[in-house]
Amino acid sequence: MQSLTNKTRSVIAVLFVLLLNVSLRAQTEDTAEAHHQRGYDFHNRRCLDDMSREYAQALKLDPPHDLTVSEWKLVRTFAPRLYTHAKEFFPLKDFAVILHPTERLIAYHLFWADDIDFPEDNDPSDHELIWVQYSPDKKSLEKIWTYFHGHILAGSEAALRDARTHAMRPRVNVQWGKHGSLLVGWEEMTVMQNNVSVTLKQYNESTFKQLSQGTRIQNHPLSIRFGWPQKFNGNWNDFINFSRYLDPLILLSKTKMAKVTRWNNATINQHFLPYNFRAKTEWPPVQATR
Repeated sequence: MQSLTNKTRSVIAVLFVLLLNVSLRAQTEDTAEAHHQRGYDFHNRRCLDDMSREYAQALKLDPPHDLTVSEWKLVRTFAPRLYTHAKEFFPLKDFAVILHPTERLIAYHLFWADDIDFPEDNDPSDHELIWVQYSPDKKSLEKIWTYFHGHILAGSEAALRDARTHAMRPRVNVQWGKHGSLLVGWEEMTVMQNNVSVTLKQYNESTFKQLSQGTRIQNHPLSIRFGWPQKFNGNWNDFINFSRYLDPLILLSKTKMAKVTRWNNATINQHFLPYNFRAKTEWPPVQATR
């Protein structure tokens, strides 16, 4: 019995060593995907030096490349039309575009100057995101997604129809102060909030009520210093009055921040922005197919 116990212990020890080696190999795997994932994890943990090191290695193994003339035309064709509140306080600080090298996907990254509710989060921007899937002939729009406070919203037929009547450029309404990206027909879309399905109209009504009473951290020293609004002044109809047109292509023409790559966050960190930003989802969950 004693010899059997020792044998069992030996088997367990061997299995433990094998599992440990597998784990160590996974942690040190030298692929672009592995380095990018580690960089993304460091990014979310706010370990910025480690993040940049891993992102740089990912791009060394799988470098992004500049857009061709036809690719520039492609990303301009499907760029969003942005509509903000007339009294939106934060300007669009930066705009970056990532064209997927093998899928029919384009990511449009918006960097607003900040978020009204987060003066203390050490991020000098509010990172928002829009994706589009274009047709195989590259002439029409097939799908649209936007990032909205942790949710990925898929555009309805109304959103696609609106884009097709505006030269394939989707309309995106921008939430006051917080910059959630809303597509045409947003009122009827649903998201999960506290394990309950609610419409975006209900979600935004709740946000409106909160902001009408005051921002998350009223009278924070930084928001006071920079003159941020302490609350939203106006009624519900004012809050959803997305009447100011903003064309991000004007900013893109100046900065030329666009690359062909599958690695969004790494490319933005290494090639585009000198400041930190909140890491966001790389691509929508339903990948395009050729």
